Amino acid sequence: MTPTAAEPAAVPVSGFSLPWAIATALLAGVASTLLGVGGGVIMVPLLSTFAGVPIKRAASASLAIIAVVAFVGLLAQEYNAPEEILYDVAAMLAITALLGAYFGRWLNRVLPERVFRLAFAALLIFSALRLADLVPLASAHLEFGVSTRHPAALAALLGLGLFAGVTTSLFGVGGGIVVVPALSMAFDRFSGEGFRAATATSLAMILPVSLFGSWLHWRAKNIDVGLVRAMAPFAGAAAIGGVFLKAVTPVPTLKWIFAALMVFAAIQIVWLAVKSPHKTAP
Repeated sequence: MTPTAAEPAAVPVSGFSLPWAIATALLAGVASTLLGVGGGVIMVPLLSTFAGVPIKRAASASLAIIAVVAFVGLLAQEYNAPEEILYDVAAMLAITALLGAYFGRWLNRVLPERVFRLAFAALLIFSALRLADLVPLASAHLEFGVSTRHPAALAALLGLGLFAGVTTSLFGVGGGIVVVPALSMAFDRFSGEGFRAATATSLAMILPVSLFGSWLHWRAKNIDVGLVRAMAPFAGAAAIGGVFLKAVTPVPTLKWIFAALMVFAAIQIVWLAVKSPHKTAP
């Protein structure tokens, strides 16, 4: 989930394995609404590994597909459990996530990329262990609640959105994978059974960010329309299933699934850090 686009270029020609693209769309659609994540962390490696789609094409297409998934998922969420979506919180997160993405692009040019990739991967793994209750810690819930009318809560949300945007731009990992566990660990409203509300609110944050990122890629002529058309209907249908699956899945199970996804994302980040050329700060 990154709102950045590459330099303008010709629209790439479609050429991919349709069965693998459909399977990826179904998995990403369910995971996105089940866990409140963008789905790019699933789509990009699967499309590039099994469907024969170059990584840059997969990344730009995943944004457009996730925009569809988030829209359909929010409609299903409104039908099934509208009280779980906190739109004011999502708006605060989305605004600073967009700003953070641009800040992350600047950081990417001046910071030692490998060090920060490894540090962020370690943070993801620690957060995954904490989310799965494998690292027992005293409660860190903020006493003033999640109300956007409280200055301290508002500052915390804006800071979280900014961090999510930065990590998205630096590491290519969608903001939802940062936002959901952070909300769960920081605010009582999103702890326990409220974890479902954290995923629904994260999905509402993802929609405007993915729409903006898709528009940037469309303007730069990076979107593979054929790939999006092939995957979006299946991903959208799966998104509906993910919303209703979340409603019947025990919260501890959801947390374990989310923790596994965080570890998977951390492994991707470490792999890219190891295989990419070492970059040091000027």
